[in-house]
Amino acid sequence: MGELVFRVSSELKNILGRDLITNDYIAILELVKNSYDASATKVEITFAQDCITIADNGKGMSYNDIVNKWLFVGYSAKRDGTEDKESDYRHKMKRNYAGAKGIGRLSCDRLSQQLVLTTCSKESKIVENLDIDWSKFEVDQSKEFDDIKIPYNSLNKEISFPDNSRYGTILELKKLHSEWSRPRIITLKKALEKLINPFAETNDFVIEIKSSIDLEQDNKILSEIKALVNKPALNDKEHIEIADKRNKLVNGIVENRIADILSLKTTQIESVLKDGIITTRLTDRGILMYEIQEKNSYDKLSDVTVNLYYLNRAAKYNFSMKMGVQPVQYGSIFLFRNGFRILPYGNEKDDSWKLDQRAQQGYARFLGTRDLIGRVDVETENIEEFKEVSSRDGGLIESPSTIQLFDYFTSVHRRLERYVSGVLWGLSFLQKEYFKNAKIAQEQRVKLQTEEKDSSSAGHVYESIGSRVDFLLLVKSLVNDKNIQVLYYNADLANILADVDETEIIQTQFVDDLETLATETHDRDLIAKIEKFRLELDNLYKQKRAMELRLQREEEKRLEAEKLAREEEKKRIEAEKKFREEQIAKEEAVLKRREEEAKRKEAELKKIEAELAAKEQEARRKEAELKREEEEKKRMAAEMDRDAQIMKNRYLSSVRNTSQEVEDLIHTILISSNELDSLVKIISSGIKDNSIDKSDLVSNLDAMAFHIMRVNTLSRLITKADISMLSSARKVDIKEYVQEYLSNFSTSVEIAYKIEYQNSIIKKISLLDLSVILDNLVSNSKKAGADKILIVFNADGRKIIMDFSDNGCGVDFSKYTVSSIFEEGVTNRRGGSGIGLSTIRNRMGKDMNGEIQLLENGLYFEHGATFRLIFN
Repeated sequence: MGELVFRVSSELKNILGRDLITNDYIAILELVKNSYDASATKVEITFAQDCITIADNGKGMSYNDIVNKWLFVGYSAKRDGTEDKESDYRHKMKRNYAGAKGIGRLSCDRLSQQLVLTTCSKESKIVENLDIDWSKFEVDQSKEFDDIKIPYNSLNKEISFPDNSRYGTILELKKLHSEWSRPRIITLKKALEKLINPFAETNDFVIEIKSSIDLEQDNKILSEIKALVNKPALNDKEHIEIADKRNKLVNGIVENRIADILSLKTTQIESVLKDGIITTRLTDRGILMYEIQEKNSYDKLSDVTVNLYYLNRAAKYNFSMKMGVQPVQYGSIFLFRNGFRILPYGNEKDDSWKLDQRAQQGYARFLGTRDLIGRVDVETENIEEFKEVSSRDGGLIESPSTIQLFDYFTSVHRRLERYVSGVLWGLSFLQKEYFKNAKIAQEQRVKLQTEEKDSSSAGHVYESIGSRVDFLLLVKSLVNDKNIQVLYYNADLANILADVDETEIIQTQFVDDLETLATETHDRDLIAKIEKFRLELDNLYKQKRAMELRLQREEEKRLEAEKLAREEEKKRIEAEKKFREEQIAKEEAVLKRREEEAKRKEAELKKIEAELAAKEQEARRKEAELKREEEEKKRMAAEMDRDAQIMKNRYLSSVRNTSQEVEDLIHTILISSNELDSLVKIISSGIKDNSIDKSDLVSNLDAMAFHIMRVNTLSRLITKADISMLSSARKVDIKEYVQEYLSNFSTSVEIAYKIEYQNSIIKKISLLDLSVILDNLVSNSKKAGADKILIVFNADGRKIIMDFSDNGCGVDFSKYTVSSIFEEGVTNRRGGSGIGLSTIRNRMGKDMNGEIQLLENGLYFEHGATFRLIFN
């Protein structure tokens, strides 16, 4: 029988490194924790091009430390107790270790391909250097881990570590796997702010971030902050702006100002478990409400502190004003082990403490993460019982110690919640029938909740009978718990009996409960007040009873008088009724006689009305008949007029259409007519003096044929009734079509092209519209005396630009502007109509989704106009 051993693949580097360290921020946090565990007082994190340097002034490492500890993957000298904690600086600083798994060093692989480690220990005074290329472990996973060689040498020079220390460790992370932009560095800085307990009483560990490429932006922000700070009086908005700008700085010491803010404006509970005793203090905006002590019932916990702060609306606003961020975005309840944060406790939207699940079950009764901020501090040398999940952001592994830790936290949270929901929100005193009038109790609760939301002090609590009642209930529950010793409670808030007027509100049962509390706490002053209160209550009862008897007798007299008055009133009503009945009988007899006379006259009147109605009906019949005959004549005349108008409209529609499209076509026909006239003169002159050759003659005749064909086509289109066919569109290469079309004018003017945009320009347009535009531009150039035209194609983003330039006389800008020249009727030529440029603008905008602009004179030639056509 033999023995076998495990073999370890080089893939172990990934399993223990980048697979466990889930993001870059956690990787840097792990390396900073290693510096802390090395007894460093300062860590400098420097960002440069494709490099991050993490330097500390800790105790450093010797050659033996590197070989036997740092390169021993998974080994932790902290865990096996080989670190001499009695003789090193750590003992003087009273630090416990932040980590103990022995894999934090592999965080470097998460960040970069190459790691250069430089270190020097106080004992050896020799500078050691390692140069690790992590990619060598990824070449062949069948290769064993310890077969990959790490270059090493000793440097014969002195290295300066942070704070000019001769000892420490420098990690140079080169060939970074990801880019570190300014926003990412700021996010890291915020994570580092919360890495070390921001509520700690001492600050023996400093982290500084350096980034030369961000210095200019930082200086600009600092100047803006200085300008705001120097203002004589800052408002809340400016305070928030200053805090926000400070949060955007990269370079500088990592610090956290939250402890000072929370101690001033919040409701706080602090519970300290130490030396077998749990001491709990609850303060409300700086005023101690109660302090209790109890034996430690958690045998797995020895040194734990829970600090919770309830934030009302005023406290949240104050937090945002000072910190430049809303509390819910900053975080909630953090967990620190040996002064270092454990993720993800406290992260935004994290509910590891199981508070939000409960808060959703009792709206406005329970405190969730949105209402709280705080921390739980665990100091322990037994890290195994409070071990993190290897992924580093999964919290603590469940153990008997962590279970007790959560139970302890829950008990502290419930005590703060009891005070807030009862004393501040007025929920608890409604559950007991201490108020004689339920409506008054409800009003007390509404008033409390309204005042509490925006209050920065606890003054309204003392003024509320409901808050004072509930505070006494709370103290009573603490006193009745035999495991709790009440060291102090706020007697001023408990002194409800000072105001005798409240006796009309409070039930006697409350006084009995209060007397029990006074007896249990041996509060002689309160007992005396209760006795005095009972005497005053008895006197008030006697006075009230005498008043009630007097009022009762007066009420009986009043009822007797009312009875006599009612009997007299009854007799008077009966006499009036008899008199009215006699009067009614007389009036009815008179009315009867008048009614009979009226019936006789009515019969005679009906007879006369019937005769008159018959005559009137006959007259209306004859009148209606005449009216019908007259209306029939008018209807026939109207129909004749309508038919005549219809015929007239049809005729006019067939011979005349004065729409803008037709006017443009007529203008184009005139342009072609002028071109034909010019071509005829050129041919005629050439034939007379025998100066024209055959090729020029053929070219001119082709141009004449083009214009004749266009005139015929346009003439036929003008006579069509449906003019909409003129705007039919098709896909066309504008650049190619312009060159082909303008070749028809080459006999009368020299046309050149400058093409700076080489791609095809495909657009769905009406060829007739584009032809009209080109005709007008060429015609205007020739009328301006031009004999040369330059077409320039270019592009600007998704816009195609065509510049049309000539060497004519240009535009007289003393008379016209770049916009007025396009108005209909405005012309640069004597006797012109101004239709041409107006037509171009309308065609470009309406039909081609473009525009035309007039540029300056002499842009491409020594003189002459330039128009820019833009196709979107």
